Amino acid sequence: MATISPDDIDWVVTDVLPRAGRQCPACGSKTPAQPILRVPALVPPHVLLTLLRCMDCQSVFYDPPEIRDFSELDQNREEFWRLYVEALGGVWETIWPILAGAERGSLLDVGCGFGFSLDFWQCTGRGEAIGVELSEYGIVGARQLGLTIYDELLQQCAPLSGRKFDVVYASEVIEHVADPGNFAKLLSGYVADDGVLILTTPSAEFITRDNHSTTLLAALSPGFHGFLLSHEVFARVAKDAGFTHVEARTFNERQILWASRVPMRLTLDHATLRVSLFRFLESRMATVGLDPMIWQGYAYRYLRDLVNTGQSADARRVGALLSESIVSSHGEIALDPKRLVPKLATATTLAEVGRIAPFFVPSFYYLLGEIARQWERDVAKAKLYFDGACAAIEACSRIGSMYFLEAVSLLWPARTKGAMLDLAAGNYGPSTAMLRRLAEFGDQCSSADAYALADPSLVESCVPMAAEVLGRRGRWREAIALSDAYRSYIRRHYGEEMLTAAGIAAALAESSKRMPMDVLFPLWFEGMRDSVEAGGQAPDSTALQAIIQIGKEFCNHPRQGARLRKLAFRAGRLCADKAPPIWSSSVSYTLPKDSPR
Repeated sequence: MATISPDDIDWVVTDVLPRAGRQCPACGSKTPAQPILRVPALVPPHVLLTLLRCMDCQSVFYDPPEIRDFSELDQNREEFWRLYVEALGGVWETIWPILAGAERGSLLDVGCGFGFSLDFWQCTGRGEAIGVELSEYGIVGARQLGLTIYDELLQQCAPLSGRKFDVVYASEVIEHVADPGNFAKLLSGYVADDGVLILTTPSAEFITRDNHSTTLLAALSPGFHGFLLSHEVFARVAKDAGFTHVEARTFNERQILWASRVPMRLTLDHATLRVSLFRFLESRMATVGLDPMIWQGYAYRYLRDLVNTGQSADARRVGALLSESIVSSHGEIALDPKRLVPKLATATTLAEVGRIAPFFVPSFYYLLGEIARQWERDVAKAKLYFDGACAAIEACSRIGSMYFLEAVSLLWPARTKGAMLDLAAGNYGPSTAMLRRLAEFGDQCSSADAYALADPSLVESCVPMAAEVLGRRGRWREAIALSDAYRSYIRRHYGEEMLTAAGIAAALAESSKRMPMDVLFPLWFEGMRDSVEAGGQAPDSTALQAIIQIGKEFCNHPRQGARLRKLAFRAGRLCADKAPPIWSSSVSYTLPKDSPR
């Protein structure tokens, strides 16, 4: 099976003439639409599709339109439910929009997938839960989880005729229908007078060249999505369906809408909402007789969120139970990256990957690495699993990176944490090479890096720290190489002026100016070098003097003030001391938490 990747996205040049003869499915406009990209459909025969932007409503749609079933992504349709349960389908991502709009009541989930939302709602005693799902994995979910899921079109489902529900939910469905306005009106007929309609869909505004990534390809899903709604149209379809209270919000590539005929209050505090999810997942961990693949899918997601929220004891407990279950289903090899990854590298289809290991195994290795690093303090084990995660992610992404989105998002964090462990252990060559790669290529969407993109906070928190540590340890050749790579990163993202004292001061004076996390690092690194070259004398350093001046002037800056004051104090000490600075050789680093998908 040919794999469609971000490399296959062909961004259309801006002087291409608008295309006439196509009606926008979002607003009905027949105004000529502007081509913005071309991309092959994800499944054979990979028809080349052109994405057009409506000049009237800014939604985007395909020419020619072609909508297929997601289970056609792999040759083995019966295995697709495992991929969905273990890797593709989100539990937290599915549940939290519902909880944000309603705590309990009757629930109708249209396009419910495997039934995660229904299972949560039913198991936690929140009310009746019914789903509609045309794909085959909906039938499997109904059977495995004991759910009511109808495998027919909503408007043709006799048992639901005339029914009203407190919550009607359709997540990532509206982009698959022929007419979004009519779909919203259809759903409105099932919403109780005081009920809430909840919709999610990819955002048309996310489709820009600046967001070129695997996430963008997944949002496009060529051949599966007919169109992507603009934020304006997304809100309008709910209002046109008779809802007077509409709240639509955008979260990166995803937009979520809550609509009601009466005033409503949303609960968007994820920490509060996650308590209910944890209770549900804990109860599912204790369920006797649950299919092992489903149990593992729930346990993996529970482990992920426990690690991301820093719950040490529960994370270690769930990690041990999940490891035991994986050994039972796939053998001890599944916990040994050095033995398993070569097998993954031979797989050519999703079904083959599923026979070798759980689909979540690359991300699972990453979590085991985090447990070993943070709480077990086992450096060797942490390094084994971080390296194993990287290799497994690279192997699986060759089949299709968009099928392993969560794993791909962890590639740079896994590489970086492995590099920082190398740095702490004095393995300067490998650590410097990887951190230089992070600074130079972490913002590039390339096949060499499984089309993974590094979050800027990862680059900006770790690369400067590592360069300073290398300098403190007298490894100036590596430190300078890393600093140079970081300076290039600053130029690309913030401009040349952010490497100069005048440019930094100007940026700090402008409240809306984008700037790196540690705005003074280029000057600080230069000052470090000046202090070493002074050879025991107080350095005559323009860079250190600039840091002192900037620290005084902007000591109360709302974002950078604390760091500015600290560096100004340290710079003053260096300028006043006649003895060479005493550098600490220890490494302690804190990485940004990885956001769950």
